[in-house]
Amino acid sequence: MNWSDVGTWIKGNAGSGASLVGSLLTGNVPGAIAAGIALVGSATGTSDPAQALAALQADPSAIIKLKELANQEQASIRQHIQQMEMARLNDEQAEHTEQQQTIRSGDNSGDEYVRQTRPMMARQSWYATMTYIIGFEAATGLKLFDSGANWDLAMILLAPAAAYLGFRSFDKWSTQKP
Repeated sequence: MNWSDVGTWIKGNAGSGASLVGSLLTGNVPGAIAAGIALVGSATGTSDPAQALAALQADPSAIIKLKELANQEQASIRQHIQQMEMARLNDEQAEHTEQQQTIRSGDNSGDEYVRQTRPMMARQSWYATMTYIIGFEAATGLKLFDSGANWDLAMILLAPAAAYLGFRSFDKWSTQKP
């Protein structure tokens, strides 16, 4: 049992007043987690996550006390949550920056082989995908096979070309809501 388990339970069961405390416990900023542990410890009287969870589940007055403490410390809790979000965003930005620097260093390399590797892989990916799709669809049309190209396999073959063209974050793009 760890504190993130307690935080998950709090977010799902303790109501809106205490859900911010649960967010602190499930975060990744040590100061925010410590603040959440202190609040839960004050409400339950224990610093052990298993005992704290048991106390919260068994005693409704512990949840009420936690909500009261959360209301008193709401500004501090929101500040910790903001720090957690900033840490996450900074991590994503650093990852993106590193990726772009790696790509640029290859594209600007003095070595012709290094400079042409990514475009060559993209072209080979495109050629292999088109050959696969056209070949299997033609074979199906000629009744050599019962089914044509497998689209999952075609997308795997196409992935290097798509990455070269800039579809590096398709998973994030496809899950965004308008």
